[in-house]
Amino acid sequence: MKTIIEKYHNLLKQIAHDVTDQGHPGKESQATDHQSHQVDVLYHALYVLEIGELAKKNFIKHGLPGPARHPDVGGRYLRLYGVLSAVFQQKQALENLLTFYQIEEKDKISNSLNNSAILNLCSKLGVHATYFRRSLTEPEEPAGVYEISRPDLEVNKIKLLINKLECENFDVQEDLDCFDKKMELTLSFLIGRILKKPCKNQSHFYEQYTRINKLKNHALEVSNPGANS
Repeated sequence: MKTIIEKYHNLLKQIAHDVTDQGHPGKESQATDHQSHQVDVLYHALYVLEIGELAKKNFIKHGLPGPARHPDVGGRYLRLYGVLSAVFQQKQALENLLTFYQIEEKDKISNSLNNSAILNLCSKLGVHATYFRRSLTEPEEPAGVYEISRPDLEVNKIKLLINKLECENFDVQEDLDCFDKKMELTLSFLIGRILKKPCKNQSHFYEQYTRINKLKNHALEVSNPGANS
């Protein structure tokens, strides 16, 4: 079953093919080198969103032990770092899409994404080589030394030891869900902005967009039944 993010991704891909004519093999491109590079950035961002979602779905379904339910702790480290890498790359892909489509609110949206608990975990564990810090929004803060508690990892829990003195617990499944909701809102906002500009098949795209938004809103109502009461 496709996630809401996958549905938005599929729609974005259709729009991109329609607008850039990349969906028509053999058609000669009149684009400059710079334009071609920008289109490459667009399609790479869409690709990263797609494979990142596959990784996250697998983790959500099978958790730290994986489908084989193997107790090997090394495999749990591998799956944890793998899903965190997928999240970080998806965040960067979203930022690249916001840049490509010249969304003025990019910085505000990026700050919201960076404030996600799961991205703070990425930063503290140095999932991406550039980041060993408390959070992406406070780059000047001293990083500290963070270690994953192995005994907790062996029982499917994530606990960070901070300088061997303090502890911090993370619920990766819950944090993934919160991050995904931010992604859904961002993708909905982005596509809404794109569809304000005339393009081929605009009415068809808008129908899909409306359907996906309804699914997203329904899912939010189900997960937060008292939110609108």
